[in-house]
Amino acid sequence: MDAALRAYVWERVGRRCEYCQLHQADFDFLSFHFKHVVAKQHGGSDDADNLCLACSECVPCV
Repeated sequence: MDAALRAYVWERVGRRCEYCQLHQADFDFLSFHFKHVVAKQHGGSDDADNLCLACSECVPCV
């Protein structure tokens, strides 16, 4: 995933986990991960509309 795509997703979601809505600036000790909405193995793509941002607390749940 290139830097421009990562930056676009960060800004689109307002730097918040899309699951619990934690803001990255408020919880700088958590890491954030880009996740596929539809997994690549199920036909999902790397397009911005198929990517979401999840904090390290939510990643195991999704």
